[in-house]
Amino acid sequence: MKHTHKKMLFLFIVLVSLAVGLGAAPQTERPAVEQRTIVDMRGREVVLPAAVDKIIALDAGSLRLVSYVDATDKVIAVEDEGHGREITDYEMFALATYRIAYPHLRTLPSIGSANSHEAIIAANPDLVISSAVDREKLDHLQNILGIPVIGVDVDIEFYEMDKFYYQLSMLGEALDREDRAKTLTNGLKALMDDLAARKTQVTTPKRGYAGGMMYYGMADLFRTTGDFIPFDFTEAVNVMPTNPAGNRQPYMTDLESLIAASPDYIFIDAANLNLSREGYRKNKKALDELVPAFTNKDVYVTFVYKYYGTNWDNQLVNVYYVGKVLYPELFADVNIAQKAEEIWTLFFGVPLSFSEVIEQQQAMPAQVDWFN
Repeated sequence: MKHTHKKMLFLFIVLVSLAVGLGAAPQTERPAVEQRTIVDMRGREVVLPAAVDKIIALDAGSLRLVSYVDATDKVIAVEDEGHGREITDYEMFALATYRIAYPHLRTLPSIGSANSHEAIIAANPDLVISSAVDREKLDHLQNILGIPVIGVDVDIEFYEMDKFYYQLSMLGEALDREDRAKTLTNGLKALMDDLAARKTQVTTPKRGYAGGMMYYGMADLFRTTGDFIPFDFTEAVNVMPTNPAGNRQPYMTDLESLIAASPDYIFIDAANLNLSREGYRKNKKALDELVPAFTNKDVYVTFVYKYYGTNWDNQLVNVYYVGKVLYPELFADVNIAQKAEEIWTLFFGVPLSFSEVIEQQQAMPAQVDWFN
């Protein structure tokens, strides 16, 4: 009897051990997914998964930055605005040069807008990139989506190259494009060094005015800026003051102020070329007689600078073009078409034809034909 009890106790222990083992099997711990923490352009610490394969970029300029680090293959959907789905602005799709470099972005599924939270969640990206300025807005969006959200800064200008380089590095790390970010950074540093060397050779700075600036909508030649990179990087004198708001952004001036500024050269942004021509014709007599640039027909077109964010690539092409117009002897070795293609290839990692870009943007850097 005692022996029987021992056998039963042993069997019970075995059965309990098996039950515990079987019950634990489905709960075996999986290897922890590695995570990374980066600091975005708004100073936020964002935790990312080890691999980011699917992304959505929201608001103006963020997708351009994604294209710079050659990560458009990770983009799974886009907003309606700015990607050829608007009925009224359809013809303006190509004014952002990155869309010419990566035309497939136009055919990707739409999530509607940055406020289409359910559509973004349904697309199931690993990461969302947003150019929203407000930290709280970025945090709120991340909480609603349950998806990491990186904030980028599309208002950085080439006055702040360290910030620009950090942004490229940060995106390169987040999107596994670190080598690409380094290539672009090194290429930009070489171009900046080249421009700085040319600038030191200027002995008599020329006086210029930038007009027709695209900034939150269309405007004529009286939308100007006192902080025009092509002037500052070529040692030219900008005849207009900086924005009174202190944000270095374009603003509206008037006929009297333009006459008083008396520029010798004027450069018109291609995005507002037609409206600027109309503004000129309405004030033709006064401008021709009282503004040296119009009197001498020294009025030129530059590539689109501000459209759906800052076209940093075009802005750098504009620097070389403005330099060649103002100081032909210092830029005699520069062929603008070749330099533009070099710069676009640097920024996008794919070759772009000068003729293709001017055909799609319907403008090219050249003297205006308003005086014929």
